[in-house]
Parts: sequence; C-alpha cells; structure tokens
Amino acid sequence: MWTIVILGVVQGLTEFLPVSSSGHLVFMKFLFGFQSPGAGLEVFLHLGTLIAVLWVYRHWIKTWLSGLLQGRSQAYHMLACLTLASLPAGLVGLLAGHWIEQHFTLGAVIAGWVGTGLILWVMPKTSQDGEPDRPLRVCDAWWIGCAQALALWPGLSRSGSTIAMARYLGVNPNDAAQFSFLLAIPAVVGASVIELPHMVLTHISWDRWAGGALIAAVTGVIAIQWITRIVNRPRAWREFAVYLWGLAVLGWILGG
Repeated sequence: MWTIVILGVVQGLTEFLPVSSSGHLVFMKFLFGFQSPGAGLEVFLHLGTLIAVLWVYRHWIKTWLSGLLQGRSQAYHMLACLTLASLPAGLVGLLAGHWIEQHFTLGAVIAGWVGTGLILWVMPKTSQDGEPDRPLRVCDAWWIGCAQALALWPGLSRSGSTIAMARYLGVNPNDAAQFSFLLAIPAVVGASVIELPHMVLTHISWDRWAGGALIAAVTGVIAIQWITRIVNRPRAWREFAVYLWGLAVLGWILGG
C-alpha cells in the first residue's frame, strides 16, 4: 500500500509538471521492484489526475458546457480544438499501443527524459515570428495533438511536449498550459475505456488502487496550480531540463 501511495504522489505531481509521469512511474517501480498486471494501475492513477483537472477547471468547464448548449462560437471553437488535438494520440494508441507498452523499460525512459530535457531547454521565450503571443487557433490544435502522440513514448513528457509545441506556434503561455491540461481529459478517458475490459478480468486491489488515485488527484491539483504560476518563467523550464538530465544519469547508473 505504501508503494501505491508513493506512486500516487509521483503521478499527481509529474503528470502536469513537464517531467513525464510515465517515466517516473517506470523508474519508481524499478526502484521498488513493484509489479502490477497490465497498465491497470497506471490507468487508475491517471484517473486521479483527471479528477484534478476537472476540479481545478470546474468553473471553466461549466461555462464551456453552457456555451455549447447556447450555441456560442467560442465554445465550439474549443470543442473543435480538443477533438482535433485528440486524434493523433488516439490513432497512435490504437495502432501502436501494444508496441509502445513493450518499450516501457528504464532504458526507453532514460532516452525519453533526455529528449524532454532538450525540448524544454530550447523552448522559445517569445513568439518565433516576433509577433505578440496569440490565442489558440484550430490549426494549432493538430500540431499540439501530434506532440501529445509522440509523448506516448515513456519518458517524453505529455505536458512538456504539448506546451512547448504551443509556444513554438506562438500561443500565449497561459492558453498553452490550460489547453495542455484540458487535453488530458479525452486522453485519460480514452485510455481508461481501452484498459477497462482487462481490469475487469484481472484480480486487482481495487481499494488500494482507488486510494492511489485519490492521492494522485490531490497532488495533481497542487501541480496544476504550481505550473500555472511558473509558465511565464523561461528559466523554470530549463531547470526542469537539468533535473531530467540528472535523473537520466541516475537511472543509467542504477540500471547498469
């Protein structure tokens, strides 16, 4: 149970910080020698972070749903962006999900951490074309979705990749972070639906896994609030990059 508690804390913090929650879970399970059937535990922990997103953005989501019912163009603009951005990861997950799961190894995670560090290190401080940062456009959503699809590889940060892509496209930092977090909703729901039949047929500790999900939810709320405060600080992203490179070296030493 204590292992699941620790994994819940790690998942909640690292899902929204640009350091790869999947990579940290693989690393922590390696350190503890912890094994779980399939990806069920990871799905449970991700459901916890889904609760965190729903809680933090509950007022925004309520207003957005109300806008959809009232036919507001701004609400449908966001629906189109979320739908388009979810397609690449959904397609990759369906076509190559099993192959990706086979590469959830410490070596793959180390490579992913190095890649994420490079992404964060070169993240632009300002818009690339010299123009002021702008709101999210529908065409931006596709490229952000492609970044999310690449982040299915263990060790590549989903939040780091999507926020970085949005910044490269000129989207202002606050909109980039919010869209990245909201994009986690369809991603987690889709993964849960795919994994649910396996979890039903597998003997698992539902109560313990649910406890881990709750802990992930609480720490996820803290992580979202933290990252939204530092999203405008370019130096913070480079500090995360250095952290990941240091962790990659540690993983390489321990992994032998």
